[in-house]
Amino acid sequence: MRYTREVLQQIRDRTDILDLIGAYTKLERRGDRWWGLSPFKSEKTPSFTVQPDKGFYYCFATQQGGDIFRFVSEMEGLTFTESVEWLAERAGIEIGGDRRDDPREREARALSELYDRVGTTFAYLLTKSPQGENARTYLKERTVSEESIERFGLGYAPEDAGWLHRFLRAKSYSAEFLSRSGLFSRNYPRVSLFRNRVLFPIRDERGQIRAFGGRALEKTDRAKYINSPDTAIYNKKRGLYGLDVAIATIRTSRQAVIAEGYFDVIALHESGVTNAVAPLGTAFTEEQARLLKRWADTVVLLFDADSAGVEASFKAAAMLESLGFGVSVATVEGGKDASDVYAESGATAVREIVDRAEPAFDFLVAAAAGANDPGRAENRELILRKVLPYINVVNSEVRRETMLQRLSEELSVSLAAVQADFDRWRGGGDKPNTADTSARRTLQTQSNREMTLMLASAREDELFAHLRSVMRLEELEDEYARYLYVTLEDAFRHGEQLPQGLVDRIDDESVRAIVLDRIGSDEFSSWTKQDIERAALNIRIRSVRREQKSIDIRLRTEQDHRATTELLERKMALDRELADLKVRVDDRVAE
Repeated sequence: MRYTREVLQQIRDRTDILDLIGAYTKLERRGDRWWGLSPFKSEKTPSFTVQPDKGFYYCFATQQGGDIFRFVSEMEGLTFTESVEWLAERAGIEIGGDRRDDPREREARALSELYDRVGTTFAYLLTKSPQGENARTYLKERTVSEESIERFGLGYAPEDAGWLHRFLRAKSYSAEFLSRSGLFSRNYPRVSLFRNRVLFPIRDERGQIRAFGGRALEKTDRAKYINSPDTAIYNKKRGLYGLDVAIATIRTSRQAVIAEGYFDVIALHESGVTNAVAPLGTAFTEEQARLLKRWADTVVLLFDADSAGVEASFKAAAMLESLGFGVSVATVEGGKDASDVYAESGATAVREIVDRAEPAFDFLVAAAAGANDPGRAENRELILRKVLPYINVVNSEVRRETMLQRLSEELSVSLAAVQADFDRWRGGGDKPNTADTSARRTLQTQSNREMTLMLASAREDELFAHLRSVMRLEELEDEYARYLYVTLEDAFRHGEQLPQGLVDRIDDESVRAIVLDRIGSDEFSSWTKQDIERAALNIRIRSVRREQKSIDIRLRTEQDHRATTELLERKMALDRELADLKVRVDDRVAE
């Protein structure tokens, strides 16, 4: 649900940012700012600052900042919409009417209540009921402690195919509603989906049960593992097992360990690696990576060392790199996984595996070379095809060149040859579709003059008012700079205070977060009207020079006399304008 800018401003007016943030970290005043230890990571020297007059915070340790909505989103693991609702309720503000009238909201709320009730029942059957004896024995054999059973809320589903339907119908749930719940067979709506299985509740970051995963207790024709289907409250591509337990450590360490399965996650947590999570019966997805991006900067991949695990590492590493994560890979040899190592060798051995994680690129090169002898010419092409997609998404020319050099050494060929193959490969389009991620990465790392000018102007009403008096939208080339200019103009025309007016109009949460990070920092605090005008003039100079070059090219081939005359007249006009612009820039520098 979207909320009006009036509602957002009302929430800001009723929320004391110092009181809000002070509940998470102690703040002390120094000049016009308040300082405290970062609530996002462990530290001894305060690096977290709040500007109450601006309504923004900034953490120098994690280099992220924002407003009250961003802060609640980060600390409580909420979406922007959920953080608005959270703060509105805190401030005693009614927003958006009665959402209970929305059928989707009613369905989601009813499913949440159902899963909470069923989760409690499954947990009781595992820990207290005689029916759960075999399941308790199985978990003990897998070295799952009672503490982990409680921490992760594990449960047991009996063999009786009809018990759950009878139980819930007796609690007044309709058969139609239960058929949509994801707890029963699609073909036989009274038959429980989970039978004679250990159950793993799949919770969101706030601890709400959204689905279940089940592990069979005996060898049958049924699958060893099954998971809940997608429902109104669950999408397997967007959730992560163990996130509710791991989120506190992920937030403070800014790192997540991605394992392969439920038992791996539990073994890692029992070993002290409490930032471990796992995908939900599918390959690690971009949606899951974006979810982690809210709290983590680096990721350690801990997949099986077999061919499928290595392939999964290749794909996940490239995707994570494209989103701006630092990526490492840890491997378990001998066809084992983390839970096997924990059962056989204990917690220290598991931690050592994670500690030995190597940079993803080094792992990928070694894995590709190990599978394809680089001594043979035909294999070098195979190795390149495996590794180049990763190099392609790296957002640093220095790192990319270093990787190409490393690859040339591995293949015993010249850097020039590897570079040529890389350029040819990119030109051929034989690479993954990263348009969306590269667009956001461009914005995140954008340091060109246009973006800098837009963000500097967004800090105060007077600065943008001056910018619009000295610059036209048409002079901007960068698509994000143009987007911000138009959005700032809209907020300015409606008389809304900046930068809040800009932030409230950005629908994309990832773009909104990036703008908040840069505006919330000290990056633009010293900018004046003179700086704004000088930057705008330099952009105009670049635009004039670009048009001059275009005219020069056209003059070389133009045959029509009249057209040539018009081009020359335009070129002279541009020459005069360029000379005037240079004088104006020099004047601003002198000031």
